[in-house]
Amino acid sequence: MLMELDVKQPMCQMKKTIFTAVGLFVLDAFVMNQGAIAVITALAIIFWLLPKSALLKYKRESPTVPLTKAAIYGVMVLAVFIANFANNKIAKYRAESLIVAIEKYHQSTGNYPEKLSDLAPVYIPEVPVAKYTIIFNEFWYRRSHDSVAIFYVALPPFGMHTYSFNRRSWTYID
Repeated sequence: MLMELDVKQPMCQMKKTIFTAVGLFVLDAFVMNQGAIAVITALAIIFWLLPKSALLKYKRESPTVPLTKAAIYGVMVLAVFIANFANNKIAKYRAESLIVAIEKYHQSTGNYPEKLSDLAPVYIPEVPVAKYTIIFNEFWYRRSHDSVAIFYVALPPFGMHTYSFNRRSWTYID
């Protein structure tokens, strides 16, 4: 009976750790889309879980639980950075398609569109979302008398990847 409790307790801890890691992944990758939670988690792994494991090993106790937690959270950190990188690559690819459509519109009409929805359905089927995130997932388009630009938020809340049609180049605005 005592042995059964000893096995169930670490398993329950691991389930909680997995549930927490999944929740943090979703929050950081698809809501905040920053990687801030992943960085804090990586620091916790480096400065808390790994030293705790070393201390347990030094005391001749099993470091399995903190090492397993470090591995689970490490996978979460890696997954957040991969998801954020992939989302930004997707946004850049979709932005390039919008740039081509905007240029075709400009060649056909002599003007840039007033808004992105003016491109559909002739130049594009519909205006795509920039990323697979809950917030900061749209493209923004700005047309004024002296400039035309399309941008999306690459690193919320302020880091914007911006394409200027006047300069025909990308810039990053923070």
